[in-house]
Amino acid sequence: MPDQRLERALRETNAELLRRIEDLSLVRLVGDALAGEVTLLALGRALTELLRDELVADLAALWLVDEVEGGLRLVAEARADEAAVVYQASGNAPFVPLARAGRLALAATGTPCDGGPEDGEPLPLATAGLARLALQPLGARGRTVGVLVVGNAEPASPDPARGRLLGLIAPAIAIALENAMLYEKLACENQSLRAELGERFGRHALIGLSPAFRRMLALLDRLAETDVTVLLLGESGSGKEVVARALHWSGRRREGPFIAVNCAALPDSLLESELFGIERGVATGVDRRPGLFERAGGGTLLLDEIGDMSLAVQAKVLRVLQEREVTRVGGGRALPVDVRVIAATHRDLEAAVRAGRFRHDLYFRLKVATLRVPSLAERQEDIPVLAHYFLARLAERHGRPGLRFEPATLVALAERPWPGNVRELENVIEQAVVMAPGPTLAPADVGLEARSSEEQAGRWRAAVRAAVGETERALLERALAQCGQNRTQAARLLGIGRRTLLYKLKRYGLSPRSR
Repeated sequence: MPDQRLERALRETNAELLRRIEDLSLVRLVGDALAGEVTLLALGRALTELLRDELVADLAALWLVDEVEGGLRLVAEARADEAAVVYQASGNAPFVPLARAGRLALAATGTPCDGGPEDGEPLPLATAGLARLALQPLGARGRTVGVLVVGNAEPASPDPARGRLLGLIAPAIAIALENAMLYEKLACENQSLRAELGERFGRHALIGLSPAFRRMLALLDRLAETDVTVLLLGESGSGKEVVARALHWSGRRREGPFIAVNCAALPDSLLESELFGIERGVATGVDRRPGLFERAGGGTLLLDEIGDMSLAVQAKVLRVLQEREVTRVGGGRALPVDVRVIAATHRDLEAAVRAGRFRHDLYFRLKVATLRVPSLAERQEDIPVLAHYFLARLAERHGRPGLRFEPATLVALAERPWPGNVRELENVIEQAVVMAPGPTLAPADVGLEARSSEEQAGRWRAAVRAAVGETERALLERALAQCGQNRTQAARLLGIGRRTLLYKLKRYGLSPRSR
């Protein structure tokens, strides 16, 4: 008798040990299936196929609790001998309101269910035809985020082992499901943010109507969709970084990062490690760190004020541009990089090359495409437009909506020389927004004197004539282009006589082929 009791105890112990091994095996399999899956689509497919096979079920399904709509939405299901169907991918995910969800609604409140369908119980379409259902809530951080459904077509009694297994793996699945939802939310926010950044920094964010500015925009449009290295030239404060951002956000690399570094602001040793990265152990307490060329992979790197870069660092930048690979400081292995380089400077690089301060081979490597940003003195027609833009943005930032310019202020701004270019104009307007006491900005608020009314009227008339002339010139060019440079057809298109057209062409210096 003692031997029989001992034998029975050993059998029970072995059975319990085997059960625990099987439980741990399923937990491991679920963990392996969920590892690395960050989207609902991938998670739903992997999980439902695994549970269908491991639990020998005719159906395994994953439902997501939709708190906004007040129901449950099917993410994925795997039926016997069929590949999993992922409904989120098609956008036709079945949705069941809680009022018509039967035991799914009960499971959504956190109560597990196991058994056959009850008479008159509403069943979602995806679970119809099943004789036994096990529903396991997936709870995370105090709320139910989803429901696991495992079903069989053959009627049977509730299976405590299946319920135990589902309860065992539910916490891990709930966390993975919550992480997947968070990932998709962040991905959506990231897409919205990128769209907002594209709106803010894209080509259409560049403001100006002057001929010099329009010529720059035309070249920018041609360069944006290429990966060619661009050299930006222009005076300090003319907006070279804004143009560089527009090149990035208007081009094919807009989904990648945009990183800017001011080469004049860092000493050589620090600039070298920032650009190329550094390996652990180069100096005491230094850890491995990728450089900006690596971090800008797939995107754009702006080397601002490259004219102030030392010859030693120039040589390494040249090698990166030629070989498309970078070697970290203290490292011996070259790493491939995929980055578009835009270099900017206010210096005369040709003079620097002649003086030996800038490498001629790097200079010619950079100037594959040169884009010159006009100074504000070259685009005086844009000053009123820029002033209004800065006023609207800065008044909102400093809590002074409705602030506006007096007409005399715009005239005074347009007449003033701006050695500091667009940056100086913006700073002057911001100071006026902060300091001006009244609802309008007078010339004195921007540090200028008002002209007499007669002078103002004369200058406004001159400005209007210039604007009208520029518009007329653009219309003539467009009409000629549309008519294949045929002046007779262009005159007819514009509704003017041919002699009038010839006069205007001569006036604006337009001389198409005679036809």
